[in-house]
Amino acid sequence: MKIKSCQNHTNFQVIHTKNQGPQQARLTALNLVNTPYFSFVDSDDFINTENYFNLCKDMYYFKYKVGNGRTTVYLPNLSIPFKSRKWTKTSLDFLNDKKELSNTTCALWDKIWHYDCASLFNEKSNQKVYEDLEFVYYVLAKERYMLHTNNLIYNYCMRSKEENSTSALGLDITKGNGLKGLINATISMKDKFAKDNMLKDYEEELNSISIKLIYQRIYNVLKSKEIVNKKEIAQLILQILDKYIPNWQENKYFKAKFVGSELNDYIFFLITSNLLKIKHINSINTNKDYKNLLDEYDKKIILK
Repeated sequence: MKIKSCQNHTNFQVIHTKNQGPQQARLTALNLVNTPYFSFVDSDDFINTENYFNLCKDMYYFKYKVGNGRTTVYLPNLSIPFKSRKWTKTSLDFLNDKKELSNTTCALWDKIWHYDCASLFNEKSNQKVYEDLEFVYYVLAKERYMLHTNNLIYNYCMRSKEENSTSALGLDITKGNGLKGLINATISMKDKFAKDNMLKDYEEELNSISIKLIYQRIYNVLKSKEIVNKKEIAQLILQILDKYIPNWQENKYFKAKFVGSELNDYIFFLITSNLLKIKHINSINTNKDYKNLLDEYDKKIILK
């Protein structure tokens, strides 16, 4: 590992090391942090500096270890960006308002963390996609309190899957890796909660997060211009959901139609639910477990 200072920006350090995935890169950088607060910023994104530092000041003044702000999201092939929802609350207590945990984005990058949180990220990961999901809710639940600002602090620019964007690859419905990665990340996330005896308190919220993200994938399949057998693949994903989260349709957040979530989560739910009804797509009972069904994804998919 080589560490160099930037010529034009003396407050920057550049670390040169071999590629070992996003989590190892974070661990490497966290070992060099010597400030009270830190954040994760992707190389192709940018922050709103004034709002960002104002949130740091408020965190310091009110003694919060986690801060969160709103995000502007730029998607590939979409000329108009969208903004994350406004919150009605500034101070969050996730143990007493668990709904807000599942309503918080699964991203690390729209949040500011106190250095006391650093040890909670100190674990290796094999995730290639959904790497944020594996850690973010666990750290939020462990810290319990979060300060939120409705000011826009982060600008997220999603590149396309052709440019090897991990987010875009995770949403790639022409291959099963994204769905496998999503479920593997949620399993790892639940393991962290279980290890600290928190899973019982938050399992319904964690399941609702998985349901929202899987519904997003079903939507992408049904609206795909590449997949020929869309109905069969959507049906397969429903089977995977049935086996991974039995009785998922009884989840209270699902039954409440994810009201209060990010607008895009609610839209994905609404459109996907209607498409499933219109196309008469239901899960078919099977004796296979979700792991075997995941393996079938790539074998069954037919592309134009």
